Amino acid sequence: MCGIVGIVGEYDCKNFVFDGLGKMQYRGYDSAGICIKKDNELSCIKVKGDVESLRIKAKDINNGCVAIGHTRWATHGKVSEKNAHPILDQNGVWAVVHNGIIENFAQIKCDLMGQGVAFKTQTDSEVIVALLAINEDAESIENLIWACKKLRGSYAVCTINKKENAIFVAKNKSPLYLYHTLDFSAVASDPVCFPDGRYYRLEDLEFAKITKEKIEFYNENGEKIQKKLLQGSAINRKPLKQCDDYFMLNEIYETPSKIFDLINIYKKVDMTALKKWWINKVKLIGCGSAYHSCLLGAHFFKKHLKIDAEAVIASEFRYDYSIIDSSTLCIFVSQSGETADTISALEKAVKNTKKIVVLTNVKHSTLSRMGTITLPICAGQEISVASTKAYTCQVVALFMLVMFLKGDKSFAHSINKTTKLAKLLSSLNNDINPIATEINKHEKVFYIGRGIDYMTAMESSLKLREVSYINCVSMPAGELKHGTLALIEKNTPLVILASEKKLISKTINNALEAKSRGAKLFLITTQKEQIGDLNEFEYIVDLPTISTDFDCILTNYCLQLLAYKVSLLRGNNPDRPRNLAKSVTVE
Repeated sequence: MCGIVGIVGEYDCKNFVFDGLGKMQYRGYDSAGICIKKDNELSCIKVKGDVESLRIKAKDINNGCVAIGHTRWATHGKVSEKNAHPILDQNGVWAVVHNGIIENFAQIKCDLMGQGVAFKTQTDSEVIVALLAINEDAESIENLIWACKKLRGSYAVCTINKKENAIFVAKNKSPLYLYHTLDFSAVASDPVCFPDGRYYRLEDLEFAKITKEKIEFYNENGEKIQKKLLQGSAINRKPLKQCDDYFMLNEIYETPSKIFDLINIYKKVDMTALKKWWINKVKLIGCGSAYHSCLLGAHFFKKHLKIDAEAVIASEFRYDYSIIDSSTLCIFVSQSGETADTISALEKAVKNTKKIVVLTNVKHSTLSRMGTITLPICAGQEISVASTKAYTCQVVALFMLVMFLKGDKSFAHSINKTTKLAKLLSSLNNDINPIATEINKHEKVFYIGRGIDYMTAMESSLKLREVSYINCVSMPAGELKHGTLALIEKNTPLVILASEKKLISKTINNALEAKSRGAKLFLITTQKEQIGDLNEFEYIVDLPTISTDFDCILTNYCLQLLAYKVSLLRGNNPDRPRNLAKSVTVE
């Protein structure tokens, strides 16, 4: 999930790398580093911390004509300056930055140590630079191809050596993009680092030599190949803020406008091919928040189309015994479009069905190119690691997809209903501070609901865990008495989600069972008039109602704000929760 930036040419190389890394801290921010080639020497600066810390530490380093940089999300080896990238070989000739996981690194490392190679880090990435160093008499691009043939796993590799004014890159199952203009050439994990919408995209097992004058592309046999220059829209993602006005709050508040954007796009998007497919079952696959949106999508398919539908976690789908045939519709959901587990799951599904729909927020992503039909999420840039507006847009997009399949009248009705949702979200102004203050006092919290409320509880509790670090557990309300009541003690916060009218009485009864054991009850409901004794609750958030399909979105919106406020009360940075990154490009 790490971020890579590199540049060659007559340009301010150091600041180009810093600026690019700042834009990609969503990919990891536990450590960062830069290596600059000047004359025939490599100067490397690394920090345990973020890119701004690196910029300060490296302010006096001399600029040069070649530079590579990295912002890390640790996989192998603890978070430390030593394990940060770039990593140099033992003689200081080669430097490498790497995103991905080398699955056979332990065996390679053992073999190289037997040849007298010394290792300085705990990372899997160091074997790459060690391989390059023992074969340094070969042409550099040939050397990189040779080294990568020994690797098993995923990698985006960017490497330089002190003898050449060039960057050598390789790609397998981890994104890498290249850019060339008159004054310089560049490489990055995300084309957001480039000054306009033009880029080249490396495919798996492709390589490149990057110089100021040109970029040369190679296949795995070392043969030169031609690549098409792609023209996308210029991307203007700002680096993460370091102030009180966090992106998470901005993105929650942007949700209504993004729903309006989605409505306008889906009025025009061509989904007619879907109606030609004969479908007897649906699998919806995603990870984290995307999986939770899939749960709601499966609910919509079953409720409105009476089609057997199931949501599956992508990392489980790859290895389970799901029965996929030519009449199975598989929908893959990913905000980034680079989620490694979701990509692997799609690779499995496509062996048995061509009915593949991808729902993603990033047009140029790997997943967007793999689907038979790709639909946008329309959330715009989402920088905060905890997904908020993108999750809501995923749910709305899945609902509109189902309504489109149901028929023209249903689709038109869905537009009206979704417009009402966006307007209501814009006007919500419920005070959740009393709940935030209480939850902040505890290290465990429970969210409960039934049916669609339980699905929402899963996503809402994930948000609280991500940004507050409180152990927040969600479960179906009826399951409390099957074991979890043992964890309820005096003053334990229990948040009850209640928007489904037919299930409210049962949900409230379950909550009262917990209260009799000492729990404090906090109610989030769109059906206040259906509740019995309101005095049973410490605090009630009374939300307006739209429909049984969308009331859950109002609930989740409110609980996104709750998670944000608890995070601030705890002194956390909600945009950059510890140990996490936004684009999960490793399995």
